[in-house]
Parts: sequence; structure tokens; C-alpha cells
Amino acid sequence: MRNQILLGGGLAMLPTALLQAKPPELQDAASRLSKFYTVSQALLRPLPVNTRLDHRVAARLLAALNSEYPSFPQQLDLLPDDPGADDRYSPVAQLIVAAWFLGTVDKTLVTFERALMYRLTADIFPVPSYCTGKPGGWASAPVAYSGGV
Repeated sequence: MRNQILLGGGLAMLPTALLQAKPPELQDAASRLSKFYTVSQALLRPLPVNTRLDHRVAARLLAALNSEYPSFPQQLDLLPDDPGADDRYSPVAQLIVAAWFLGTVDKTLVTFERALMYRLTADIFPVPSYCTGKPGGWASAPVAYSGGV
């Protein structure tokens, strides 16, 4: 009877152990995403004011880069976590920086609102295509700017 109870308790713990174990593919994807995020932060340092890289955008950019450029995972593995001056001009580094700033990978739109090119002027200009005034504000004439340069 005691053996049956121990066996039953052990079987009850099995699903928990299985849920905690990650398949190798998932571990590889998580480590590659971590590497991509770390390298991106290093390449984009210093970032525009009040800008943090979004983990969700990083995952989508990495998926698009892997899809568009089959050799990208191997090239990313060769790039150090803290790229030096020479590494910053490598083709893979340029792909990463372009993807973050433009929000696209080749012809695939990954993000529009979170593209870093809009962060540089965010204090003055809103992200294009978003209404900045009240509804119907476009119907009245714009206010003339009378300030100096």
C-alpha cells in the first residue's frame, strides 16, 4: 500500500516536471532572442530619449530576419554580445539597426508605431497617420506660426 501511495504521488508530480522542462528548440529560440536583444541594445546605444527596446518587437524582428535571411541565425551567433567598432559596420549589424529604425525587414512590415525613426522627433512630431488634434480639426484653417526662429 505504501508503494502505491509513493507511486501515485510520483505520478502526480510528473506533469509539473514535464511543464518545467523545455524542449531544446524552445531553449535555443529563447537564447537566440536574448542574444538578439542584447546585441540590438549594444548596437543602438545611445538610444533616443525615453526609448526602450520592446521585447515583443524584438521577437517579431528576429522572426522576420530569420525568415528573410536564412543565414541570419549563424551570422548573429558570430557577432559578439558587445560589438566593437569593426563589428558595427558588418552587414548583419546594419540589418539589425535598419530593422529597428525602419520597423521593416525587406518588404515585411514588423512595426510602425514602435519604429525608432519616429522616436528621434517624438517631442515635436507625432507618428505619421495618427490624429493629433480634436475630431474634425482638419476642417478649420491652421493657426499661423508667428514665433521667431
